Amino acid sequence: MRGLVEVVAQSSEDTPLMQFLEIHEISLDIDCAMTTDHAPSSVCARISLDAFRQNLNAVRSYVGNGVRIMAVIKADGYGHGMPQLARAAEGFGVTDFGVARVHEGIELRQHQPSAMILVFEVPHVDSLRAAIENHLDVTTVSEETTHSLDDVARTTGVRARVHVKVDTGMGRLGLPPASALHVIELVSRSQWLELAGVYSHFATSEDPDQAFAREQLSRFHDLLDAAARAGIHIPLCHMANSGAIISFPDSHLDLVRPGIMLYGYPPGHGMPERYPVVPVLSLTSRIAFLKTVPAGTSISYGRRYFTRGSTRVATVPMGYADGYPRSLLGKASALVDGVRYPVVGTICMDQLMLDLGPGSDVEVGDEVVLIGQSQSERITAWDIAELVGSIPYEITCVITQRVRREYIP
Repeated sequence: MRGLVEVVAQSSEDTPLMQFLEIHEISLDIDCAMTTDHAPSSVCARISLDAFRQNLNAVRSYVGNGVRIMAVIKADGYGHGMPQLARAAEGFGVTDFGVARVHEGIELRQHQPSAMILVFEVPHVDSLRAAIENHLDVTTVSEETTHSLDDVARTTGVRARVHVKVDTGMGRLGLPPASALHVIELVSRSQWLELAGVYSHFATSEDPDQAFAREQLSRFHDLLDAAARAGIHIPLCHMANSGAIISFPDSHLDLVRPGIMLYGYPPGHGMPERYPVVPVLSLTSRIAFLKTVPAGTSISYGRRYFTRGSTRVATVPMGYADGYPRSLLGKASALVDGVRYPVVGTICMDQLMLDLGPGSDVEVGDEVVLIGQSQSERITAWDIAELVGSIPYEITCVITQRVRREYIP
């Protein structure tokens, strides 16, 4: 992109010269698009498979060798790429995976023919056959769902692996502990259902106050004890998510389900980590256009930002259609050659602008780091999340498919 011309405008934005420059900038953008139809996008999410394996190793360090690890790679691996991370996990010896939807499980089955793939959602009756025929482990949360699973399994002639979900305090999906034993018995007695596991989920595992988490675990243990007294063998009892893996060893049981920690973030900002995890994803673009403007120049839609003095403004092909939140208006910064510059003006669908100041030596084509490290400076998904009142899960999940993924071995 270094063939683009840096434009120096010394007059106000309302002059014919400035109007011409605005038109000229657009024509340059169009010309670039036309000449790079088959070139890779300048917007890139780089995924470090080495960092992902380091995080799996951190999980192993927390739980020891006697506990199975289920890599939670739902939502396309939290935006990182489900098939690629499954392969990386398999190379580390992990062959248990968790997904949210049946269609995610079917897609993953194409890449992992022999893995255990648990679908967390309650499958709609119309998707039960596909789930069973693709040998997915399915979740039941009621007697009705259990009977439907039994009927479909009998019809297809394929025995279904079932995990019973128990609500011990999350208040989302699951049977109340008082009625869960009956469903566990139904599954265990069925000719066409295999009781593969019983599980629950923590609501506050990342909270420094673990009182409620302990209460949840106590309720879960009471149910497991009742099942044992009834003579029911449960192959896999599992409850621990990332927060519980880090802070609640008593909850590790037979299997743990790490999610966000696999991608390099503890679920609570500032959680103490004995075995730290490292971010897997960096998000970068490049400087596409530069211009020097006088003081008082408005930048982007709505004229919400005016330059305080003569300054250089960079246009970067990164916008909310790539997953960079528009709500970062007036809050965010980006890194170029180890220097932090503010993101200014309204973030557009496809572009954002940086105020470089009057003396920067930034050039067209220089890399812009939105998430990641540039020399000694660093921006994490937690940093972005805190600016918009969110969590790193959301920041990585919303990076759209038009952003090129590049996997670094």
